Amino acid sequence: MLLVVHGHAGGQIPEVLVDLVSELVRGRQAPVWMQALTADPLDLPQGLPLVLVPLLLTPGSHVRSDVPAIRQRLRDQGHRVQVLPFLGAWGPWLEHLRGLAAPAVLHHPLRPGVADRYLAALSAYVGVPCLSADRSGEGDAAALPLALAPNRMTAHLQTEASPCLALLERPATRQFLLNLLLDLP
Repeated sequence: MLLVVHGHAGGQIPEVLVDLVSELVRGRQAPVWMQALTADPLDLPQGLPLVLVPLLLTPGSHVRSDVPAIRQRLRDQGHRVQVLPFLGAWGPWLEHLRGLAAPAVLHHPLRPGVADRYLAALSAYVGVPCLSADRSGEGDAAALPLALAPNRMTAHLQTEASPCLALLERPATRQFLLNLLLDLP
């Protein structure tokens, strides 16, 4: 299994994702690799069958361009690759987000297009507004940040009233995602 994550500058992977992968390896008793989009490509053992799992939350350019490029690079290297949809398209994940009952969902600013339409659909599905974090106000302190791991957005939104936890910093959400990943082939 190869998880594709956004990552931070220089290819750094947030600790919450590293911990998730460690637990996933123990639970699956099989290799799991993680490729940060901000890092150089991984050097994987040759000829492996891989399930490529984009742990990305919106269908932005990473999902539409970077993931297909990773798939093609792996195929060119002789791997058999099965690509799953990005995490934000998984029905059980969307149900979980709806169940969190946040008053709003905050996302990082996006370019107009597919991602905007996705956020409108997400808003309708979860029943709360999806707001750009750069347009949120103090009244949005209880909103759910659409970020798997802590990032600049969650750090900027933290206040004394709200820690603005990333999704994987929430124990129930972390366990839910771990269970979803453990159930994959």
